Amino acid sequence: MNFLNIDASKAKENKLYMILKILLPITVVFKMWYLSELEFHYFNFTFNGFLGRIIVYAIGGGIAYVLQLLAVSFSYSLFYRSKYTPCDENFICKINKPTYSATCYFVLIIANVLTGLLNFFGYGAPISSTFIVILLPTIMPIFSICAIVALLYKFCEKGELKELVTSMALPAIVMLLFLR
Repeated sequence: MNFLNIDASKAKENKLYMILKILLPITVVFKMWYLSELEFHYFNFTFNGFLGRIIVYAIGGGIAYVLQLLAVSFSYSLFYRSKYTPCDENFICKINKPTYSATCYFVLIIANVLTGLLNFFGYGAPISSTFIVILLPTIMPIFSICAIVALLYKFCEKGELKELVTSMALPAIVMLLFLR
């Protein structure tokens, strides 16, 4: 996964980083469409159905997108300040913010697409809505955090898994709180 290694000085020019930043809000809306539909039908908006759906999608997707951005930025600040963060011989963190953000965005995009697809199948098939509304948003962030740690380990040396897992403890809690 070296394509996620983004140089901090060239992050604004990196096309992959820009694509990931653009795809994240699109996948967030895709993930939130089922919950937005539930809210739309629950509140039974009386004005135009299309406009009501747009408003509900915009509010739900916007809040979820802001929470995902906060989770990534706040978790990196906790990760960077940890005394167990994998550093090189000059005590500079081996994982810079654009690399960390790109890795998180990549995993979150995949998780959002998978959640959206499961919501789509659950909407069409008679699957328990408890699974879709309660369990799925709780299970997917756990798998996402494990995938983020596994991808970040690619940027560390062989013996630094303990340091990486220890330094990701507080950021993982923050991500679990914000990524629902």
